[in-house]
Amino acid sequence: MLRSLMAGIVLAFAGSRANVARTILSCTGIVVGVGALVLVVSASDFGQRFATAYSEANAGRPATLEVSVFEETITDRAAFEEDLVRAGGRDVSLYQSPVEPPSIRSGDTVVTEASFTGVDPSLGDIRRMNMLEGRWFTDADTGSLAPVMIVNEELAAAIGDLAQVQVGTDHWMDVRVIGVLESSALDSGWYSAYILRSPASEELIFGSGSSDEEESEAEAMYAMGVPTTYQVRIDPEDPAADDPWGEIFTERLGSASWRWGVENRESLSSYRSDYAEMTNEAITYLSLALMGIAAITLTTGLLGVLNVGLVTVRERRRELATYRALGASRFTLFVAVVMESVVVSLVAGIIAIAGCWAVLAVGGAVLGSFVQLPDDIPLNIPPAGVLVGLGSAALVGLLAGIIPAMRALGASVVAGLRE
Repeated sequence: MLRSLMAGIVLAFAGSRANVARTILSCTGIVVGVGALVLVVSASDFGQRFATAYSEANAGRPATLEVSVFEETITDRAAFEEDLVRAGGRDVSLYQSPVEPPSIRSGDTVVTEASFTGVDPSLGDIRRMNMLEGRWFTDADTGSLAPVMIVNEELAAAIGDLAQVQVGTDHWMDVRVIGVLESSALDSGWYSAYILRSPASEELIFGSGSSDEEESEAEAMYAMGVPTTYQVRIDPEDPAADDPWGEIFTERLGSASWRWGVENRESLSSYRSDYAEMTNEAITYLSLALMGIAAITLTTGLLGVLNVGLVTVRERRRELATYRALGASRFTLFVAVVMESVVVSLVAGIIAIAGCWAVLAVGGAVLGSFVQLPDDIPLNIPPAGVLVGLGSAALVGLLAGIIPAMRALGASVVAGLRE
C-alpha cells in the first residue's frame, strides 16, 4: 500500500508539471481564497495584539480598576492601601491629580497648562509604559531629595532642556526628569507628566503641609473637589473582574472604610477602567465576519478546482487507462488524481502566502507613516496564518480531488485505450 501511495504521489507531480496551463487555471481561485483567509488571520492577529497593547498603555492591563473616594478625604493612606490589597489588589498605585496644578519651566520656557498625576512605581505593572527615552520609576527613586518626574513627548518638546526643569505653584522647586513617555490616548496632544510619590513630592501632590498635615490636606482636597484616586490591578479570574461597575470590589473595600476615616460608603466608587474584553469581543465578531467572507471565496475556489479536475479526468482517460494497463493499481490512480489536486492547491497556497507577505509589508510601511506602531507589534503573517493558509489549501485540494478520482476509477480501461 505504501508503494502504491508513493507511486500515486509521483504520478501526481508528473501530471502537474505536464499540464502547466491546467495547473495555473486551477490555482487562480485557490490563490484568491487562501489569500483572503491568510489576510483575515493576519489582520485579526495584528488587531488583537495592537488592541491589547493600546488598551494596556491607555487604560491598564487586565483587569484594572480605578478606585476613587469622593466628598470625604482619607485620613490614613497606609490603611487604605492595605485594604486595597486585602480586597484583591495585586498591584496598587496612587493616581492622584494635585490639589493645585503646578506650572513647569526650563530656562525661560514656562508651561502653565500641563497636567500632573502623582503615581507610585507600581503603575508600571498596572499599565504598559512605552518609554521613548530614559526609564520608568523604581522604588529607589523614592529616596531622591528632589521630586522625580516623567514627562510625555509633547511636554518634553515644549520645555526643551530636561536637565533644568522646575515646577511649582507659589514657588519653584527643582525636579529630576528621568524619562520621556510615548504619548497615549490619555494625553495625546496635551502636556502631561507623572510625579513619583515620595517625601520630596508630598507638597506638589497633596498641597502645602501645616502643623496638622492630615487635616490641612483633607480641607484642601474637599474645598477643591479633588477625589482621592488609585489604580488597582486584580486577578482577571477574580469575580470582581467580571463586574464592570466595580460593585463587588467596592463592597469588599467599604467593609473597612472606618479604618481610613471614610464614614459614608457612598463616597467610594470603583469601576473597571481597562477595555480589553470589549476590544477582544469586537475583534472576534469582526474576524468571524471576515472569516465567513474568506470561506465563501475559498469555497468558490474549491468548486473551480473540482470543475477543472472533472474536465481533466475526462481528457486524460487514455493516459489513466495506459497506467492501468502497465500495472498501476486502482489505489495508485486514486492517489494520483487526488494528490494532483492537492499539489495544485498547495502551490496556490504558497503563492497566496507570498502575495500576502508582500501586501502586509507594504501595508505596514504605509500604516507606520500614519500611526506609531509599537516595535514589538509588527504587521506580518503569524505562524497560525501560514498553517491556516496551507492547511485550507490542502483541504480544498483533497475535497476537490475525491470526486474526479472516483470518476477516474469508474472509467473503462478498454474504452480509454481505444481513444
